[in-house]
Amino acid sequence: MSTALEFEPSGSAQDSVLVPPTNQFVTFSAGDRGYGVDIMAVREIRSWSPTTELPDGSYSACGVLDIRGTVVEVHDLSAMLGGQRLNAAPGHVVLVVSLGETTVGILVDSVSDIIFAKDDEFRDAPASGGDPSSAKVSRLVRQEDRLIAILNLPALFPFVSMH
Repeated sequence: MSTALEFEPSGSAQDSVLVPPTNQFVTFSAGDRGYGVDIMAVREIRSWSPTTELPDGSYSACGVLDIRGTVVEVHDLSAMLGGQRLNAAPGHVVLVVSLGETTVGILVDSVSDIIFAKDDEFRDAPASGGDPSSAKVSRLVRQEDRLIAILNLPALFPFVSMH
């Protein structure tokens, strides 16, 4: 039996992607790196459970889960960011996030915390030479002695329709 923590943000799923950032983030680790996503995009945090693999999936695709009647594709964040695939096992976590009307899962090592970042804790992410809207990291947040990379979910999942 998997454990899940559900979030009930106000407004529709589409509205949650279009509202300005709240400065509140769910933080987690993938490999030895710290990441975060806007709390308004997170629908659920689930313990890892085996997925059903589908043919022709991308390198990062772990398969799909049936979550209360909705098929959710799960992607390995480490693989999405150019690292090695995780050997998914009990103890790993799936963050279920909303991208417009589509829900996707992100496989990570563990969830760390929910943080509130003050305006003076934000840092610009280094330019990667391309369009800033397509950068996978939108900005960085200074928390104690580390920097947390805030993920740009639309850039990570460009194949997902935001409408």
